[in-house]
Amino acid sequence: MRSSSVIIRNAQTIDGSGAPSFSADLEITDGTIRRIGDLEGEQADRVIDASGLCVAPGFVDIHAHSDLTGMVNPAGESKIRQGVTLEVNGQCGYSPFPVKPQDRAELDALNPFITAQPDWTWSTTAEFLDRYEAARPSMNIAHMVGHGALRAWVMGFENRPASNEQIAEICAVTRQALAEGAIGVSFGLAYPLGSFAENDEVEAIMRVAARSNAHVSVHIRSEGQALIESLREIIDIARRVSEHAPLRLQCDHLKASGERYWGKIDEALETIEAAHEEGIDIAFDVYPYTAGSRHFSGSLPAWMHDGGNEALVRRLRDPECRAKLREMHEAWRREEVGESPFQTEFDQIIVMDVATDANAWTPGKSVSEIAAARDQDPIDAAMDLMAEEAGQISVVLFSMDEADVMQALAHPLGCIGSDGLVFAPYGPLSSGKPHPRSYGTYPRVIGHYARDRGIMTVEEAVRKCTSLPASRLGLPDRGVIKPGARADLVIFDREALIDEATFEDPHQYPTGVVAVIVNGTVTVQGDTNHNPGAGQVIRRGEYA
Repeated sequence: MRSSSVIIRNAQTIDGSGAPSFSADLEITDGTIRRIGDLEGEQADRVIDASGLCVAPGFVDIHAHSDLTGMVNPAGESKIRQGVTLEVNGQCGYSPFPVKPQDRAELDALNPFITAQPDWTWSTTAEFLDRYEAARPSMNIAHMVGHGALRAWVMGFENRPASNEQIAEICAVTRQALAEGAIGVSFGLAYPLGSFAENDEVEAIMRVAARSNAHVSVHIRSEGQALIESLREIIDIARRVSEHAPLRLQCDHLKASGERYWGKIDEALETIEAAHEEGIDIAFDVYPYTAGSRHFSGSLPAWMHDGGNEALVRRLRDPECRAKLREMHEAWRREEVGESPFQTEFDQIIVMDVATDANAWTPGKSVSEIAAARDQDPIDAAMDLMAEEAGQISVVLFSMDEADVMQALAHPLGCIGSDGLVFAPYGPLSSGKPHPRSYGTYPRVIGHYARDRGIMTVEEAVRKCTSLPASRLGLPDRGVIKPGARADLVIFDREALIDEATFEDPHQYPTGVVAVIVNGTVTVQGDTNHNPGAGQVIRRGEYA
């Protein structure tokens, strides 16, 4: 008899490839899957009987925002409890690094979520990753470097085109961030500071990423009226970049946002398919909800953000700027323009978190409800609230169609990404009413949409949560069950797996996750997160 660290017996194995499941035992040694098959009679330090249960690769959250909350709660409660064993932060053009000490507060103001956070003591990418590693996270973590941080390092927070010299300097900072371990570069072209950039700047940075074999993700400029044009814009850039070096392009959280544009997902998927068939290495990610979430001020036009957050607040209080935003919204209501500066109607915008105690009563209420309670017009209430909170309001926006969401979820080029972050039902991350995707994305995809709705097989759903995102990231030993792969695994009850988090009560763990193993260490078992700190910070150079 030879000894091993862990044996999982009698599991229905879903290997991440999309192939039908099969019954097998798994042997894990030193954090790696060693053998798969009939291991009857073999002994180990720990044996897990998985009779009647499924074992799958741990879920790879290719689009996450736990840049700061993962250090506040290294246990990673809301993510690891749903089976996530690797998450990729630094998305949508936002990362809290690199940052000059004098810019920390301003860069923090661009943070897309209002949460408790650690003190910012880092400047470089390497310093940030070391700080994250020192927190001993329960999950594996990789970080993108955000284009917004790169641009701020060189140009500050002004809305102006970059000169050739500034583009060259941004590219140099990009190369440094990748050399220090960032796994790729993310762009948030719908948000400041990405919305300030012209295409020559974007293309130059993408060339740096491609030459470094780094991942590239893009939140396109529009997900509503100009959805197709925005996709074509980024595909055109990718086509030019790919002529010089191989580029892996990921389109962030694909959606058709706004009722007027429901159904456009057909053309969006056709556009991505055509690019893929042409030879461009392109895919997308999607989350299983009809509502998104963002900074409320993130919906405002780029000119409102010129100069940084203090300038934004001044404009929110300025009567002329207010009148201009009001007219833009009213023109949208009259269908004279395609998009509102607030994105949608105020009864579909729900406040999820605020920065001050004075407005702590607002989370869970729509802007319309808040306006009524304040005896205000909703437009005035929205702008007053943003000004009072210095722009620091997180909201949920109900803007998508269920049929569109299902179509994107089922598409073979679509990965699953939560677009969420680490929360916990206790401690400093238990406040507010965050989007339930932070607690329920993966059980919802597998349990609700695959098993119950039947829009794809459970095995295909697992592929979209595991091997597909891992391959997009260039991580060949993650997201699969095979000899030699990292032992990141989730054991779940196929019939019981389901999300429990709701928009009204989001701080709820899912049902049906039995155990989670990270790098061969049992981290979650039953109702207990042992939090042994088994996660690793994955740096780009380890794979490139």
